[in-house]
Amino acid sequence: MSEATDVCGCKVGRGIERYGLDGLDAELVRRRRESDASLRELADYTNRQMLAAALDAASVDLDDTLYGAVDDEDAVGMLYETLADDETPTERVARVRTRLVQNGVDVEAVQSDWVTHTTVRSHLRECLEVDTSREASITPADGRDTIEWARNRCANVVGETLERLRRADLLSTGSLETSVTIQVTCTDCGGTYRPGQLLSEQACDCGGDTSG
Repeated sequence: MSEATDVCGCKVGRGIERYGLDGLDAELVRRRRESDASLRELADYTNRQMLAAALDAASVDLDDTLYGAVDDEDAVGMLYETLADDETPTERVARVRTRLVQNGVDVEAVQSDWVTHTTVRSHLRECLEVDTSREASITPADGRDTIEWARNRCANVVGETLERLRRADLLSTGSLETSVTIQVTCTDCGGTYRPGQLLSEQACDCGGDTSG
């Protein structure tokens, strides 16, 4: 990576300067080289950092929101997913946008500054001199660990959120235990599997179909 004294003029560079994201370049390079993060993951990470900076600048109280997050990082992640996911119900997007605007966040400006994976690729290649041609590597063990972490994380978020509602007398139940079950379905063969089963067999029913 080249040692540049000035912020580059591409969209990522302008975002770094606008939101005061010192250290973002180094983190993008680290995630790409050490964690094999995909370009899409790096774009999402960059956009979340921009959103977090905008929320911080507006002094938004993330603990006093309708997002049900356990901590600030969860809240930012949930907000980003709500605003960035095209499948989010329109009414929820409108509710979140209204809440943010009421708290002094220029949502349209932030979203217009968000970047895509192609923008990140250009930034890495042309501004940071990082080779993006290699494919990210992953092993079945890595995948199993990541899936298990995500399942536990989801269960913890749900459990903590329900507990907060109980403490606020907004939910009347006994002691709750939360578990999350993940199933995946191949849309071609229709087979449904647990992630561990699929990783162990390393193929769905399509894999055994040798017909032309």
